[in-house]
Amino acid sequence: MLRKKEKKALTRLFLLGVGAPIGLDRFYEGDVTGGFLAILGFLIALITVVGLLVWIFPFISKTFRLLREFEDADDTKSSVKEYFDNK
Repeated sequence: MLRKKEKKALTRLFLLGVGAPIGLDRFYEGDVTGGFLAILGFLIALITVVGLLVWIFPFISKTFRLLREFEDADDTKSSVKEYFDNK
């Protein structure tokens, strides 16, 4: 079973992958300004090659940040189980 932190990271990762051009991940996090800037940035990226390079870098860095967050999620349930198993 996934813990809350892992579920949150997977949800944000899904929204980033599916809805990055329209800023779904930003709106989900409550960042309305960032969501509108993501839409504007994507439109500029569609028009220019330089814009595409500028847009793709934050997309990839956020993807890796969310993957690290998922990987680093604490396994508190197994820690508690190990504690009681050792007693």
